[in-house]
Amino acid sequence: MPERNGQVKGQVLRKRRKLTPQVMDEQRLLEGRERIAAAAASLFLDGGYHSTSVREIAQKAGLSVGSVFNYFTSKEEILFFLFARNQARFEASLQDQRVQFAQLKEQGVDPLELFLLAYRSYVQVIDESRRYTVLAYQELKSLTVAERRRILAGEERIQRFMEEVIAYGVEKGVFPPGDIDFKAHCLLVLAQAWAVRRWALKRFARLDDYCATLEPIAIGILGSKTPQLHGIEMTEAPEVHGTESMQKEQEVSVD
Repeated sequence: MPERNGQVKGQVLRKRRKLTPQVMDEQRLLEGRERIAAAAASLFLDGGYHSTSVREIAQKAGLSVGSVFNYFTSKEEILFFLFARNQARFEASLQDQRVQFAQLKEQGVDPLELFLLAYRSYVQVIDESRRYTVLAYQELKSLTVAERRRILAGEERIQRFMEEVIAYGVEKGVFPPGDIDFKAHCLLVLAQAWAVRRWALKRFARLDDYCATLEPIAIGILGSKTPQLHGIEMTEAPEVHGTESMQKEQEVSVD
């Protein structure tokens, strides 16, 4: 019976609550959500998502529990808001990079220079959202399947752009062909290490120091030739993974 009561309570919390007149204003609604989300992010990172209660989030934000539910329907919605907001920042940066990439291609800029520009921009965004990148590694599995797919679809778009940049270098003969998707994946993971493995990268006092060491390694990855499998060299990137397979990989990586 207690389990049944817990399920009913969970269902009630997930229902969309009617917003009070105080938060009907879009600006106030956003400010309230940002305030609660900022408090929740610190608690999720320090104590874990599942160990953090809505009451603790409310106290950290200086609000009552009831006030929190005027802005969010559940703790899970707060977590998704954090991921979605951070993903939106990456998407905005991605759009700017796509425009810049197209313009510089038209100007005939060297493909290696284009890659370094795109890669530095990505590392910079990682630096600006370090806490949320760590949180994503820790707690993405706590979202629903549909919510994970939305977040991972954004990650997939970022990787596809990096593949486009690398493919342009291959087309121009600057980089050797083969395993473009895997090379892009490795490069993104190395960039994300600035956030998720800072404990192991303490010798780099600044982002510029990390980039100065990272970029020659990244160039080495791009210049590596694909090994021959069964005597046949792979000259094209394997079929692109779908969002569902990325989701499964993410679930494994965060367990």
